Amino acid sequence: MLGACSDDDPFRSPATASNLITGVSLAVFSDGAAAPAGLDLLGFRAVRPEIGANGSPNFQLAIDVDAAGTLRLHPVLTLLNPPGGATTVGLLRTESSFTELARAPNDGFADDSAQVIRAGDTFVFRYVAGTCVFGDPLYGKIELTGYDAVSRRATVRYLLNRNCGYRDLTEGLPSN
Repeated sequence: MLGACSDDDPFRSPATASNLITGVSLAVFSDGAAAPAGLDLLGFRAVRPEIGANGSPNFQLAIDVDAAGTLRLHPVLTLLNPPGGATTVGLLRTESSFTELARAPNDGFADDSAQVIRAGDTFVFRYVAGTCVFGDPLYGKIELTGYDAVSRRATVRYLLNRNCGYRDLTEGLPSN
């Protein structure tokens, strides 16, 4: 039944996981505190950054601040080079608001480059980690909803489409 498959690829499996928006609070990465400073995209949670026994990091994105107070959104490989680091996260700034952004684009992602981020900024991300059988990426969007310079904590909300290769970035079961 082709009608249930992605409209991008008639041979792609139908979507099985609904898209949900998740909000988390993160400490800035460079503080080195025990507070959660990394974002585990698939686990939908903030984590204390660690390298596992298999050499893979437990996070994919983090927010850090430099001496001038500029915040940057960091894919994991801009912060460390783990021995098992096959994870790639590409970022693309968008002019659309988080709510308006409905679909990930085909290209334009800056792989493994940190991006300046301010409250209200929205980025699309492409996440490749070997979780999909044919190497398809997962797509999502993330918005910095706030930053407290005194506590050095950032709040973000994000949506991850866990269906391999699907680009739909709205809540619910994706169709493409």
